[in-house]
Amino acid sequence: MPNTNEPRARIRRVLAAGGALTAAAAAAAVMPVQAAVAAPGEDACVLQELPMPEDKYFSIVTAMSGDGDVVAYRAYPAGLETYERYPYLYEDGEAVEVPMPGEDQSLNGVNEDGVAVGSAWVDGVILPYRYKDGVLTELAANDGGGANDINDDGDIVGMNGQNVLVPVVWRDGQVKPEALPLPEGASSGSTSAIDEDGNIAGGVAYDDGTRVPYVWHADGTGEELPLPDHVDPADVMAFYTNDIAGEWVVGYLLTAEEENAVRWNLEDGTVEQLKLNYAPSINEDGLTGGAVDPTAAVADADSEITFLPGLVDPAQNWFGDMVSEVSEDGERLAGQVFAGEDEGGNHILKAVVWECD
Repeated sequence: MPNTNEPRARIRRVLAAGGALTAAAAAAAVMPVQAAVAAPGEDACVLQELPMPEDKYFSIVTAMSGDGDVVAYRAYPAGLETYERYPYLYEDGEAVEVPMPGEDQSLNGVNEDGVAVGSAWVDGVILPYRYKDGVLTELAANDGGGANDINDDGDIVGMNGQNVLVPVVWRDGQVKPEALPLPEGASSGSTSAIDEDGNIAGGVAYDDGTRVPYVWHADGTGEELPLPDHVDPADVMAFYTNDIAGEWVVGYLLTAEEENAVRWNLEDGTVEQLKLNYAPSINEDGLTGGAVDPTAAVADADSEITFLPGLVDPAQNWFGDMVSEVSEDGERLAGQVFAGEDEGGNHILKAVVWECD
């Protein structure tokens, strides 16, 4: 069933969760660029809210094209009264609604051609979709499945199944998936992202219950991604990948003692924990988007942190902001920021972009 509760863990840690339809224009006009409350020492990036229909509750960014021109986000109904979500594509100052069936609808990936992929719960099963040229197409899936990312070649990654997940790729123009090979001893797996070279980040689960981050290379080989040296595998509570770009992969590590983003350099064979608490995105320069709670932030290839402006004073930000997408040139970032509370005391998030010098 869809997850109706939208706590911090849902919004922040699982953003990449997972017929011919005429797109309708968003009900709200584009908000003007505004000077927001800046985090300490930060003045290089300017925040802009994405259009929000007046009858919706809040919004979060779910994907962005590599060139930064197309941003996918979804809006929520007032008071979270239903499971229904409202996906949008934002480009050239205009937001277009993408009608999807079912509940918990989300566009999880979009490429520079504006082709988007995502998932929705329909009759109790999660199903994958592709949206291209105004047409929504259901992708073939065995026992359900989800579509998580798409590259500029049109290749889509996701998974099939409900209980036992099979990592898959739908090649450009195909609706039937191709299962990705699992390493010996692994019984299931999933994918989170695909880069422009066709390399795929995800994870695999072994028969003994061990789950590890994994990369399928475009040449057909694959490799597990290691833990940082100081971490005892017995202490790991969660460990997975979020994004891949060239030689870089970013993911998440949770133990009883710490919670941090993890970044791998595949060329150098290195792994490091970042000062970011969480990081959903990375580009080929190693620029990594995420948060140092409660402030949205990015880390460059040298692990230097830059904080991003939000809509409220950081001292009053009890929920937290997030950079969830980073463009190839690093000049556009996208994510969501805390915007206060509703009448019931529930948090409100706003989907935003940051334009950076």
